[in-house]
Amino acid sequence: MAYTDLFNVGIDNLATSLGTITGMRVVTDPRNINPPCVFIDAPTFIAYNANIAELDVPVRVITIGPANLDALRNVLANCALLLNKGVAVTDGRPISLSIGGQDLAAYDLTIKMKVQTS
Repeated sequence: MAYTDLFNVGIDNLATSLGTITGMRVVTDPRNINPPCVFIDAPTFIAYNANIAELDVPVRVITIGPANLDALRNVLANCALLLNKGVAVTDGRPISLSIGGQDLAAYDLTIKMKVQTS
């Protein structure tokens, strides 16, 4: 089933935009996380009316390898690629994710976006 509401279209548009970054693999389903990748998580929102909302989209930039300096440098380089894309990254914080029993270096970013229906 294709979702055509303003929230899902906004997330799809963000995923498409980030997917144009060379070498950047973007996933929107946690079952598809396979580092290195960018995972777009569920947004929070402020609705101004039924047609306009502002989203805060959590985006996790995940790298491979143990959470060491090499991994940190790689994940920061990927965060810089997102900033250079021109999306509204408002903040970022380092985290460590445990996937498949392995600790991975990652960054939680917040991307702000406004969505609206036609």
